[in-house]
Amino acid sequence: MLYEMSKLNERDKYRLLTSCIVPRPIAWVTTIDTQGIVNTAPFSFFTGVSIEPPLVIFAVERRKGEKKDTIVNIENTKEFVINIVTEKNVKQMNETSPDYEPEIDEMQSAKLTPIPSHFVKPPSIKESPIHLECTLDQVIEIGSSPHSLVIGKVEYITVEDVLIDDGRISMKDLQAVGRLGGKWYTETANLFELDRLDWRKKEV
Repeated sequence: MLYEMSKLNERDKYRLLTSCIVPRPIAWVTTIDTQGIVNTAPFSFFTGVSIEPPLVIFAVERRKGEKKDTIVNIENTKEFVINIVTEKNVKQMNETSPDYEPEIDEMQSAKLTPIPSHFVKPPSIKESPIHLECTLDQVIEIGSSPHSLVIGKVEYITVEDVLIDDGRISMKDLQAVGRLGGKWYTETANLFELDRLDWRKKEV
């Protein structure tokens, strides 16, 4: 099947792209507004950008032309936290995904526990084992149906001690969850390792 993207409507483009780009890590983002109200929302167009400086990026789609609370808060405060989604908290993550009114605290609605972050004002989610505390690097607006690309600098990372094995994060114990197409998600239960090859040592 050949798809010409210019002939697809926006919804069909979304369905196709999100079914091809899999699995996608989920940025479970907490922000805070100028009145102190916490906003919590997941975004699956998310990845790392660079190591030095340590930058991450995630995309936020507008709803009916209006910026989401996440973007408004980040632009105002220049801070946010990315909490990692796992098998243990994925249902609570899903409860924070609807477009609530700005005055609604999604963390309370999902019965999550806010805990103080070390460097930024937005709280971290206790039920998440890893927190990336970030400051805003830049926001880039793209597209005719505007998306906001948020690039953040990671200032601090908190990892639960039980996940540390020989100085590294145990992928088996983390049990991270990724987003697929449609309503599908994936677990990281079946893991395998591959050694990186050196072409100079590869047998001909």
